Amino acid sequence: MDDLDLPNRRIIIAGHAERLGELPHQTLLAWLAQRRITWPKTPDRHVLINAKTALGNGPVSAEYLKRHLLHQGVYLERIRGDRVLHEALTVGADPLHLALLFNLSHTTASRYAAIAQNLLDDQIEQTAESE
Repeated sequence: MDDLDLPNRRIIIAGHAERLGELPHQTLLAWLAQRRITWPKTPDRHVLINAKTALGNGPVSAEYLKRHLLHQGVYLERIRGDRVLHEALTVGADPLHLALLFNLSHTTASRYAAIAQNLLDDQIEQTAESE
């Protein structure tokens, strides 16, 4: 909860402030309202809690997340991959930045950077062709 700044639509991820888009912002507001109704006296400061973790201070397990997200057709690995690629597109495909921010090997960071650079190059080409 300490990493959320809902009035300014920001979240801290790995020490970096990220802007929340409309959908994530509204989803967080809805979840937090539900969370307050379901567990009004929980001491747990994590955003995602369940009946078990609401009694303490620990996060939900990776297995819990995986099971509940898979039920909705969402894969944690896909979310992480999308997040890394988004960061690579935002900062200009810098593999060192990706490696440090996401704790990636240099090989994996370089792959993401190369994919991002190809996408950025394609976007520039398409823009030039349409002008």
